[in-house]
Amino acid sequence: MWKYISMFMLAFAVSMDSFSVGVTYGMRNIKFPLRSVMIIACMSSVMLLLSMHVGSFLLLLLPVQAERWIASCLLIALGIWAIYNVIKKDEDECDYSEPLPKQLRIKVWRFDVKRFGIVIQVLKRPMLADLDRSGSISIKEALLIGFALSMDAFGAGLSASFLGYSPFMLALLVCTWNIIFIRLGFRVGSMFAKTKVMKKATVIPGMVLIFLGIVKIFFRIS
Repeated sequence: MWKYISMFMLAFAVSMDSFSVGVTYGMRNIKFPLRSVMIIACMSSVMLLLSMHVGSFLLLLLPVQAERWIASCLLIALGIWAIYNVIKKDEDECDYSEPLPKQLRIKVWRFDVKRFGIVIQVLKRPMLADLDRSGSISIKEALLIGFALSMDAFGAGLSASFLGYSPFMLALLVCTWNIIFIRLGFRVGSMFAKTKVMKKATVIPGMVLIFLGIVKIFFRIS
């Protein structure tokens, strides 16, 4: 029973970044079409499936005793990284309310040729994903956001493969949570994004991942 609960919690934690994305665009009234939401959700699911297959291959090379420890360490590391990103985001928060300078816009378009460069910019400042300044997230822009968000899913997928979770069930949960969080985040963004409660809630995914990692270290759960 706990195995399914922990799988549900993992999908929840991995997908909650999508809520922040929804809030970000909701605050700025940038339209988020359903097709763009679906693209982002599907990309996270595909990345998770890919990483779980990689993890399944690595299982053949690792001793059985090491699997649980590696999975736990990955979860804790992901949790710490998620909390660090929240703290870093708070430090740079003033940048989000400022209009984009002309120099930065040119830099973003220049990086469009180098896909990894543009993804780094999107991760630092989600507003940059609206490259054409149209006020709506297009399919190409959704692919950029989806790739950026799917990085967490890759790490979580490796950990999940060591824990014996069902790849397709976890991928379905991640996809579902992503859709829910983006749509929900978009709706509440303009109303609650600047409140202290919302800011404190952003540390929840990291705390959930750390909790799951610690539980896996001390308890052998099936």
